[in-house]
Amino acid sequence: MADGMRRAEVDLQAFQRFVGGNLIWVGLAFLLLMMVIVSSVRVGRVTGEEVGVLLDKITGKMTVIEQRGVKIYFGLIQSFHVLDTRMTILEMTEREGRGDRVVKDDLKIKTNDGSDVYVDLKVQYKIMPEKADVILQTSGVGEIYKEKWVRDYTRSLCRNALGELTTEEFYDAAKRQTKVRDATAEANTRLNPFGIRIDSIGIPQKPHFYEEYEEMIKQKKLADQAVREEESKALAAEQRKATSLVQETNIKNVAIEEFEGEMEQKTIEATAAGEKARKKADAEYERLTVGAEAELYQKRKMADGILAKKKAEAEGIEALKQALEGEGGRNMVKLEYARKLKGVTITGQPFVRQGATYRFEHMKGAAAQGK
Repeated sequence: MADGMRRAEVDLQAFQRFVGGNLIWVGLAFLLLMMVIVSSVRVGRVTGEEVGVLLDKITGKMTVIEQRGVKIYFGLIQSFHVLDTRMTILEMTEREGRGDRVVKDDLKIKTNDGSDVYVDLKVQYKIMPEKADVILQTSGVGEIYKEKWVRDYTRSLCRNALGELTTEEFYDAAKRQTKVRDATAEANTRLNPFGIRIDSIGIPQKPHFYEEYEEMIKQKKLADQAVREEESKALAAEQRKATSLVQETNIKNVAIEEFEGEMEQKTIEATAAGEKARKKADAEYERLTVGAEAELYQKRKMADGILAKKKAEAEGIEALKQALEGEGGRNMVKLEYARKLKGVTITGQPFVRQGATYRFEHMKGAAAQGK
């Protein structure tokens, strides 16, 4: 039994030696594991002007984090990226040391008629927070999207749009601005799907040409200024003419109104006088009409009397005529001849007249002249 107890003691000591050695390694392994876990824990921060993107390195899945705050992630299997969502300005200018590049960076444009024109560009843009993962997928981490999308696209589109202008049209700010608006719209059409919105594209400085053409433009501006001065003089003359015309028209209108007033007054007076004369004529007409009717009545009565008298006389004459048409009438004629011949003495001598018959002709007019 003593031997059994000694063997048990020996086995316990061996087990203690074994366990004690392995615990050291287990502790070391656990400690190492904890160190790895702690070292892989990362803390990301998203401000109010940023958007975060959490990338799962195993699955490749991206999660957009728009809410500001602190984000804890495991660096071994995840990565966290932050993009600025503020409005950003990209300046491309000919002045060295200014803009996004220290070298000369203005845009060269070939006009529609073959001239070279140089312009500065100022692009205002911002990323679309909801598409931050698309930006990382297409452009990678960092600000590569500025070069790959914003700069290259805007320069290319502005070059194409402004290149449609002629050299003379290029000097017209309104026409330039129209083409820039077209380029801005086209840029948004192409870049919005990639998470970039162009707010505006501007040309902050006047375009510059070759020195010879600059001199030609200067001379043209002077000529245009002279033309505008002459146009201003012509416009002033037209305005003076218009003013004089208005004044003369007003004078004419006043004279016409005065004349019309006088004519209206005279018309009223003439109407009143005519009405007065009409009433007087009506009264005279009434007087003459009544007098004429009375005189007509009187004349008619006198005529009736004369007619009756003459009618009676005619009837007496007719009766006398009828009486004279008979034997009594002839007797009365004989009696009257006897009265006339009473006391008349008739004397004479007998004579002889040859009882021959002669023709007597009497001719007048053309017959007497032998025609």
